Amino acid sequence: MVFSTFLPSFWDYWIGTLVRSSNFIELTLTSGNTMAVANNESFVPPSSPLQGGVIVTFDVVGEEFKVWITNPDTIQQSWDLLTGKSKANIPIGKILTGSGKGNHNAPYTWHLDPQNIKLAEQTIELCDAIPSHVEANRDEFINTVQQYCPWSAKIVDVKDFR
Repeated sequence: MVFSTFLPSFWDYWIGTLVRSSNFIELTLTSGNTMAVANNESFVPPSSPLQGGVIVTFDVVGEEFKVWITNPDTIQQSWDLLTGKSKANIPIGKILTGSGKGNHNAPYTWHLDPQNIKLAEQTIELCDAIPSHVEANRDEFINTVQQYCPWSAKIVDVKDFR
């Protein structure tokens, strides 16, 4: 690591002792606490529970929510929307309990069915709301409305896990 020659003398004086091994860096603070940080040369991130789809982040009047999409047609629609090739900006899908696979829609306690979701240019008004309203009325949305379709949705990001 580039900073290894600088850090030991600096951190020994101000924080504690820095020990480097082939697999991690251990920092013992003057408080007696120890931190271990993976050496970036050997660090392997944990595998993600999200595989075979994309996470699309939408902004709805200043509130963000995320959808996990595994439907190939809707995945393509998402890329088309992000790149300006489509105007179908309204995600619509069956609403389910829980924050979804990999907790992708946390902190919300609901998510859209990843196989059922579509993108549309127009939908019925009944399922339109901001994410916090859906959260506050989750049972009604799941049991009565049964879908979510925020009219003001704007795509923010697409992360590919395929």
